[in-house]
Amino acid sequence: MGPRHVFQHGAVGGLSPEEYEHGGEAVEEYLRRYGIPKTRWDSPTPDGDSPEAEWGFEPALREDVEEFARRHGYRVRRIVYTEPRDLSPLVADLYRWWYRQRRMKASRLLVESFMTMEPWWTLRTGSVPFWMTFNEDTSADALEQYLREAEPFDIIHLMLFQHGTEDPRLATIARWKELLGKARQWGGFLGVDPKKHPRDFAALARYHTDLRKLSARYPMPGPLALSQLERFLKESGDKYPVRWVDLEPPRSSGTRAPEEEERGPWLH
Repeated sequence: MGPRHVFQHGAVGGLSPEEYEHGGEAVEEYLRRYGIPKTRWDSPTPDGDSPEAEWGFEPALREDVEEFARRHGYRVRRIVYTEPRDLSPLVADLYRWWYRQRRMKASRLLVESFMTMEPWWTLRTGSVPFWMTFNEDTSADALEQYLREAEPFDIIHLMLFQHGTEDPRLATIARWKELLGKARQWGGFLGVDPKKHPRDFAALARYHTDLRKLSARYPMPGPLALSQLERFLKESGDKYPVRWVDLEPPRSSGTRAPEEEERGPWLH
């Protein structure tokens, strides 16, 4: 249709680009389950690679940021990572660290999924947020790895996004229950009926009201200071797969610092 239009088959959700294009055992089983007499999807032959629509980055925005910084004397910092979920362990540990700076217990984990999230009540209940891209096996793997490496939590709440389809790599309720069992005192679903997952559409509203019912209450904090973030990152070292790159504002529009060159599939 035009230079800024692309056809995107599928989205981040467990399958690889190769499986979307060429198929595979998981795709065959999925199509067979729904009575579709095909072994793979028929889609146009790719003629290039583009960032996934919801997670990609438009370079023109970066150029505008640099130009604004040049005019007004601001620093520019890029946060560079490969997958959307790469920030989740860092953010969770940052919140836990921040809570302890405020002399809070920080032993309640709130696992959020895709758009099923509640930032305000996360702070109000003193919950440590761990965000998952979706409900697929790779998200469950990421949560499992975090729980294995982090200091144990007393309580784990899990919110699952209800999208209505049993995807090829949708993690099972049994898998989620196993992960909830890693809580030292109690672990359970929040807002969703596990027997109806992934079609419990009322959960899209219920998770908010259920979260408000939690008894824990803490005063809302002021903004986290950048100096506090710098201190946390310094203490963390190279623990997370995230790079923080300070850039000098360009001397004139159109000039790009060497670090600005694209590197593989990273998002900015």
